[in-house]
Amino acid sequence: ATALISPAAAQQYPNRPMRLLIPSVPGGGTDILGRILKEGLVEQLGQPIVVDNRGGASGRIAAAAVAKANPDGYTLFFTYGGVLTTGLPLFRKLPYHPIKDFAPVAMAAHVPGVLVAHPSFPARTVADLIKLAKAKPGALTHGASSLGSSSHLNMELFKQMAGLDMLQVSYPGDAPALVAIVGGHVSFAFNNVVAALPHIQSGRLRAMGVATAQRVPNLPDIPTIAESGLPGYEGLLFYTLVAPANTPRAIINRLNDAVRQIKQTPHVKQQFAALGAISVDMTPDELGVFLQRELDKWTKVIEAGGIRAD
Repeated sequence: ATALISPAAAQQYPNRPMRLLIPSVPGGGTDILGRILKEGLVEQLGQPIVVDNRGGASGRIAAAAVAKANPDGYTLFFTYGGVLTTGLPLFRKLPYHPIKDFAPVAMAAHVPGVLVAHPSFPARTVADLIKLAKAKPGALTHGASSLGSSSHLNMELFKQMAGLDMLQVSYPGDAPALVAIVGGHVSFAFNNVVAALPHIQSGRLRAMGVATAQRVPNLPDIPTIAESGLPGYEGLLFYTLVAPANTPRAIINRLNDAVRQIKQTPHVKQQFAALGAISVDMTPDELGVFLQRELDKWTKVIEAGGIRAD
C-alpha cells in the first residue's frame, strides 16, 4: 500500500524525524560525506535527521538494519559502494540482497583511485609497469589495504586485464598501506587521491595513472589507466544513498531532487573538493542500473581471482 502513495501525499513528507544509517564509525570518509549530505537534507526537508553509525562486518550490520526497516522514507542508508557491489561475491551469503532489498535514491560522489609508486621504482608509467611485471612474473610486490577494499579490487582488476602475476602484501587500511609505499616497503599500490595527493605533490610518491574513466581535476596531468595501455579499465570508489525496497517512488524522487540541490550549493561543492570527491548525479533508475552493473562486474573479478572473505 505504501508504494501507491500519491505525489500529493509525498509533498507532506517528511513530517517527523528521520534516521540515516552509515556503515562506519564516526570520522571516516563515509561518515564525513554522509554527514555533509545529512546537513543538507535537514535544510531541504525541514526535519531533524539522526545519524546512526553502525560500523563493522564490512557494512553488513547497517545494511541488514536498513533492509528490514519500514519502507516509508524515514530510514535511509548512506554507504560506500562496496557494501552493495562486492559484499555478495566476497561473502557468498548475506542477510539481505544488495539489489533487491534496496531502493536506489541518489548517487553522491566518486572518489578517484590512483596508482602510485615509490620514486625508486624503475617503472615510470603504466605501460612500463606492465612490461616489467610480464618480464618478471611473480617478482614484483604491491601493497593493498584490507580484503575487498577498493585498493585491493582495483589492483585485482588491473592484474586480470593485463594478465600479470604479482605478489600482494595486505595492510589493515589505506593509511598503513600508504605508509608502506612511502617507506619503500612495497613498490606500488592503488590508493585514493585524497590521501595520496600530498605525497605526490611532495615527490615522495609518483602517480602513474588514475582509475577513473576521465582524468581527475586534482591530477590533470596524470593519464587514466585506460589511456595508458588498458582500454576499458575503471575502478570506482563511490558513495550512494539508498532506502528500503518498496519505498514509495514519489518519496524517492523527492529525495533525489533534494540531493541534487544540496550538491549544487557552493558550501557543499567546497567540502566535496576538499575531500577529493567528484559529484555525480543519477536518476534513481540510472543508479539502479549502475549498481547492478557494478555488482556483475566485481562478481566476475572476485570469482576469477578466487577471492573469498574468511
